[in-house]
Amino acid sequence: MDEDFGMPTSTMEDGLNNDEMDFGDDQAYSSSLLKVGEEKEIGKQGLKKKLIKEGEGWDFPEPGDEVEVHYTGTLLDGTKFDSSRDRGEPFKFTLGQGQVIQGWDQGIKTMKKGEIALFTIPAELAYGESGSPPTIPPNATLQFNVELLSWTSVKDICKDGGIFKKILLEGEKWENPKDLDEVFVKYVAQLEDGTVVGKSDGVEFSVNDGHFCPALAKAVKTMKKGEKVLLTVKPQYGFGEKGKEASGDEGAVPSNATLQISLELLSWKTVSHVTDDKKVIKKILKEGEGYDRPNEQAVVKVKLVGKLEDGTIFVKKGHEVGSELLEFKTDEEQVIDGLDKAVVTMKKGELALLTIAPECIRLICV
Repeated sequence: MDEDFGMPTSTMEDGLNNDEMDFGDDQAYSSSLLKVGEEKEIGKQGLKKKLIKEGEGWDFPEPGDEVEVHYTGTLLDGTKFDSSRDRGEPFKFTLGQGQVIQGWDQGIKTMKKGEIALFTIPAELAYGESGSPPTIPPNATLQFNVELLSWTSVKDICKDGGIFKKILLEGEKWENPKDLDEVFVKYVAQLEDGTVVGKSDGVEFSVNDGHFCPALAKAVKTMKKGEKVLLTVKPQYGFGEKGKEASGDEGAVPSNATLQISLELLSWKTVSHVTDDKKVIKKILKEGEGYDRPNEQAVVKVKLVGKLEDGTIFVKKGHEVGSELLEFKTDEEQVIDGLDKAVVTMKKGELALLTIAPECIRLICV
């Protein structure tokens, strides 16, 4: 796209407020109901969309995403003034950031991957009274044939512009780590000039406790197992005004520095409160089988090792050849209350670390 089209539009001077510019998911959903050949107005400012080719799936790009499109722009009389197709190179831009005319920002977020649409854009959402000489006259209504090729998801994860997350590799399943969980990650943190200021090929930490800088804990709670992301971290989620001194091979972080952090969530261990009083904590070391768990009054058999906080072993069952498993009936006060309550949350084959207060008894139970 030529430089003129890529510049932020002058229609901001026309007094448009955020409410007038903001079209949410309802507009995207409504436009998804269009049939090929149908035309519909988007919003209340005269922007029209005609569906030429249906797209794939049900996802739409969101503000902040990096989108890639092919397009041809014409005046209403058919005069072509710009085309990425003629150049043989797709055009990329960040959606909803004022990098293109408002009609594009508002229209393209209603498209699916692979969709082709014809947008008719009034001057107020294009180049306004001034036009873009010499190709676009004043007060010109424009038409763009746009194909949405792809987009890369970029999320403002704290909703304040402090951390932007760009997904480089999608993760598995749907679960995300929670505050109590212990995550295992690898990362490389750099200044904007490429200086490495932090790095690990594998480190484990509690999400609540965090690691390196606040951004890591914030980001991992939005990630799936195996997901790789690039974080753009503003100072409030990095090292702020104080910065960080150099250490070993890691450079110093200057005051109020923005960081670029490549982060991969390798795995995590689920940690949860078994009881409402938070006196029994369970960390899953190995997932169990299926979905069934023991009922009350069930007879269970477990292997376990019980330790005090100083590491002293006070009980050990089922870990030596020929030794008996611990067998008991749940909810019958045959074992300590913390063990009783934890076992009924476990699946067959699950391995867990229990921390039980106030007695400070630690049990490894399977």
